[in-house]
Amino acid sequence: MPLVLAHRGANKRAPQNTVPAFKKAVEFNADGIETDVHLSKDGKIVICHNYTIDATSNGNGLISDYTCEELKKFDFGSYFADGFKGVTLPTLSECLDVVKNMNLINIEIKAPKEKNDLVKRTIEEVHKYGLQDRVIISCFNPECIRESKEIDPSIRTGLLYEDNELGREIMSFGVEKYCAQLNANAAHPDRKLITEDEVKRLHAMNMLVNVWTVNEKEDILRLTEWGCDSLISDIPDYVISVLQEK
Repeated sequence: MPLVLAHRGANKRAPQNTVPAFKKAVEFNADGIETDVHLSKDGKIVICHNYTIDATSNGNGLISDYTCEELKKFDFGSYFADGFKGVTLPTLSECLDVVKNMNLINIEIKAPKEKNDLVKRTIEEVHKYGLQDRVIISCFNPECIRESKEIDPSIRTGLLYEDNELGREIMSFGVEKYCAQLNANAAHPDRKLITEDEVKRLHAMNMLVNVWTVNEKEDILRLTEWGCDSLISDIPDYVISVLQEK
């Protein structure tokens, strides 16, 4: 059976990428989580999917324009439901405190618009918690995957791709060959892009296949049948129930 990873935490049950969402994932017995990291203006690793805080808080603007202390003053819960009013944007450290005992922690590097040391700091934080055997670093930007391996050849990495120009280039070249060039340990495809044959080719090269975002029963069953290693879902509790039923 594939591992079930809670996408941005259990983000349909609590505000995405917040401590309550990560706690829900643990409560649901998900195998792990997927989350996204950025650097604040003062170099702290903070968690948010977007580059701006507009969509998930009562503030606006780029994360990189605020210090961590300033970001902590915004409300990242009320947009989801009144009961989450006052929930704050977490640091990576606060996230790891919650999920450190899970089997797989997928940390997506949100490739910085300007070069910084986000990758290095993230890997250092992972080592600080002794979680290098439970973490996989993922990114849509191949250069961040390459940088991760240069910093720590033993850290596991996953190449994200979607249906855009780069994604089509990756698929045309051959996902497994593209990943091999980066020394990546996994492919992280959009669920609509992976094929059963590609799963076999990746597995033949000892690479994992961790698929996003898997919320529908048909996709859960199909990707499980193909032998995908992890299903990244907004509703991990539902995926777990489908797999248990199967």
